[in-house]
Parts: sequence; structure tokens; C-alpha cells
Amino acid sequence: MSVLSEMLMRYDMELDDALRELINRGLPVNLFLKEGGMEDLVDQFIGQLDDQMNQILEQFEIQSATEQTRKSLDGSSSRAGELLKKNPDLKKQLDDAMDRESSDELFRIKWDLVKQSGEKKLGSAIGRMQKDLEDLNTLTEGQKRFNFKGSQALGREEAIELLKQLEDMEDLKQSMRQAQANGDLFRFDLEKLARYLGPESYQEFLERREQIMEKLRKLMEEQGQVVQDPETGEMKLSPASVKRIGRRALEEIFAAMKSDDTGAFITNEEGDGEQLSADSRPIEYGDSIHALDISATMINAFIRTGKAKPRYSDIEIFKPRGQARSATVVLLDMSGSMMRSDRFYYAKRMVLALDALIREEYKEDRLTVVGFGTFAKTYSPAEIPSLQPFPVTMYDPHIRLRLDASSEESMAFAPQYFTNLQRGLSLGRKLLGSGETKNKQIILITDGVPTAHFEENQLHINYPPSPADFEFALRETRAATDSGITINTFLLTSDWEFSYFGDESFIQQFAKHSQGRIFYPHPSQMDRMVLVDFIQNKKTMI
Repeated sequence: MSVLSEMLMRYDMELDDALRELINRGLPVNLFLKEGGMEDLVDQFIGQLDDQMNQILEQFEIQSATEQTRKSLDGSSSRAGELLKKNPDLKKQLDDAMDRESSDELFRIKWDLVKQSGEKKLGSAIGRMQKDLEDLNTLTEGQKRFNFKGSQALGREEAIELLKQLEDMEDLKQSMRQAQANGDLFRFDLEKLARYLGPESYQEFLERREQIMEKLRKLMEEQGQVVQDPETGEMKLSPASVKRIGRRALEEIFAAMKSDDTGAFITNEEGDGEQLSADSRPIEYGDSIHALDISATMINAFIRTGKAKPRYSDIEIFKPRGQARSATVVLLDMSGSMMRSDRFYYAKRMVLALDALIREEYKEDRLTVVGFGTFAKTYSPAEIPSLQPFPVTMYDPHIRLRLDASSEESMAFAPQYFTNLQRGLSLGRKLLGSGETKNKQIILITDGVPTAHFEENQLHINYPPSPADFEFALRETRAATDSGITINTFLLTSDWEFSYFGDESFIQQFAKHSQGRIFYPHPSQMDRMVLVDFIQNKKTMI
């Protein structure tokens, strides 16, 4: 499941396709061969091929074709020798190549002669020698490999074609035996199976193989590793499998949280909650006795009376630590450039690690994932493994598009792969708009500056980016900050450092307005990142 999950995360493929590919790479399904009847069927196929091959060997002989080919070779060699009477050195090279029966040497001699002298007749004669020699080697090796016992003679071409069929059958038998040994039901040539055993055998094999695949899928489903999509019927990773994909600690993102009424982020401030400190205090009306400090209570009673019989005034409870509940939106850049250097693959791992952390450790918190390109929408964690960046469909070096945002037809043809940070931040801000917690943050995972924005009823798409792309993204950044939302950014490239417009780079302007932190992780080394904290105006290596 670990390898299968990695394949789904990294490549654009369905679970069934990944499972088949995994079997191709060596995942054995031997356990299902006997139960599925596949082993008996393959034995039957091997027996049928043996019968066909024995029937051929009992009927035909290829010695006559071999002798015929040798005579043809002697004739073409003599003709070439006649043409080389005036060049004894080249004739000796040709004779030596013939003695060694080297087709490669003949080819070299032919190439050198034609190149030097332009003798087309000589080139044709040596070419015939090459063909005769290749056919002779094929027939000689075939006689050694297969024990022909028949009396029906074959011509040269017929014999060579028959040897090819016998070799195909032998290779098919060998691949079937390997399938029985290692459970690989996808590697051998199904076209050969249909050709030599007929379409009925081909169809029966496919049906049996699909039954085995279905049993494997069912086993994974029973173990809770995959689930079936009720709408499409496709098998997908189960929520439990998705949670196991990435469990990387991203707890540092939630540092310095403010105390809140409920939740799971422990702070140093005292408040109501279940997390307890080592300090205690006298009980007060309304306190829960589940935090009773028995030792301190008994000591108070003993000091007061000399006996371990406490009164209400002796009771102490542990001080509860304040807990900070948070609501988080992850903005996942799905623009076309995220396909480079496995950026999107590592970004997905990052999202799933955060999701796993919150589910396991901070159950009171809320996490929402927003994917954005030209547009933005929410995704469930179960959808993350199979997500891929939007494909690039335009390759012009200079793009300026203006589309009517109020027209569904116009929007249907809009390219999806541009970076509309404005729309992503806007949706994230709306999702965090409720007052359920004061700790609201956006985690932005991106690799490029904005290249699209909405302005009134128009969608603007620009490459290279325009000043308006930046300005409308910064407006949304300021609006999020004004709503009490902190924006922490994982920047997978240094593109934002460029000063496209004005004196400051976009990252400097963005950092001022977001008031969060900016991380510079290498896509493949997310555990090593440079923390740029523009609020503290310093950089810290984590």
C-alpha cells in the first residue's frame, strides 16, 4: 500500500492502473492463482502449445532448406569473388569474413567498397551474401534448438517463418511458467496467446485475470485500504490509507497560538480545558473535580488538623492550561508550473501530513483544502492523492486574455493552469469568515507569482504577469489580514523575489501585508527550510 500510494501521488493514474503496474513490477498474486483457476488454465495453455509444437516437429524437416541456402550463399560468394579479381586484398577480406561466417564483417566491407568505389554491382552481390548468411545462421540455430523429425520439406522462406512461430510459442510458454511462479499476469504477449491458441482462449484468460484482480481489490477493501466510489464505481484509497500517506510534523506552523476556549494547541496561558499543568490551586465554585490534586489536598488537611481528613477548604485542583483551537485553510497551487521537479507531489505530501497531524493530535481544529489555478475550489483530503496540476494548453511567450466572467460559455473555454492568487485567497477568507475561533490562518503552497485575476465581470489572464495581477492579489492579502487571518507561505521557488514592478519585489509587498511567515523549502527536502519571518525581520534555519 505504501508503494501504491506513492504511485497515485506521483503519477496521474487510477488505482486499478497503479495496481496493474505494481504487479508488473513484481507484486505477486500467486495466492489467487489456484483459487481463481488461473493455474490450471495456464497449464492447459502450455499443454496446447506443446501439442502444436510436437505436431509441427513430427511433420516437417528443414535440412533441405538449410542446404538450399548454403548453395545460394556459395553462389553469391563466387559472384562477388569474380568482381574482386583485380583487388586481391579485398577478396581476401571477403574470404576471411566468409570463413568466420561474420555478417557484420560483410556489412563493413560492403559499406567501405560502395563508399570508396561506387561499385553498385559488387555492393548488391555482397548484400545477397549477407542475406544468405543470416538465413543460414537462422536455419542452423533452429535445427539445433528444435528436434525436427518429419519428412515434409519446406522452402527457405517457409522454414524461416516456421522457426519464428516455434520461437514465439516457446517464448509464450516460458512467460506463462513465469506467471505461475511469480504471479505476474500482465507481462506476456496476449497477442501471441490469441494468435496461437485462438480468441476463445484469449478471452477466457482475460476473464480469469479480471476475477483475480477483483479478489485482490476485494481483499484491500475488506482491510479498509480502498473504497468504491458510489457514483463512478472506481476503487479509491480509503480515508485511512490517505491518512497514512504522509505524517510529517508541521506543528511548527502553529507556534505562538493565542489562548482559546477549547481545542488542542497547548499554550502557557491559563484557561478552561483538559490539558493540565503541574501547578495546583484551591478549588473554586464551578471547577470540575476530574483535575483533583489528591496529594496537595491531603497535605493541606494534615497541616491543618494533623489528620488526613480534608474539608472543602483543603481541596486543590491542577491548573488547566489554556488551549488554542484553530481553523486552517491550505491553499494548494495547481497551476501548470507545479508539475516541474515533482513540486506538486511534495506539496500533496505536505497537505496530507498536516491533515493527519490535525486529525490525530488536534481533533478540535478544522482544516479545509482549497486548490487554485485560474479558478479555486475546495477538495476533501481523500481527493488529494489523485489530484494533479492543470495541464498547460497555451505555449505563447506573451499572453493577454480578457474573458467575460458572467458568461458560462466564455468561462468554459478559459485555460485552467494560470495562478490566480486573488481567487484562492478570496475563497480561503470566506471559508474562515465564521467567528468560531480567533486563530485563523491560511497556509499557502505555491511556486509562482500571480498571473490571473478577476476585475469586475472580467477574467484577466497574463503571461508575463501584469501589475494588476499583483495588486488584486495584495488586496485580498490585506483583506485576509484585516479579518484576523495569518498567512504562512511555503514558497517552492524564488520567482517571487523578482522585482517585476516598482522598487520592491512581490514577496516583500506580500510579506508586509500577510504578516505571516514565509518558508523556502526545496520540494524534495521539506524538512530543511529557511524561515523568513518578516515580522521579526530575521531568518532562522529550522
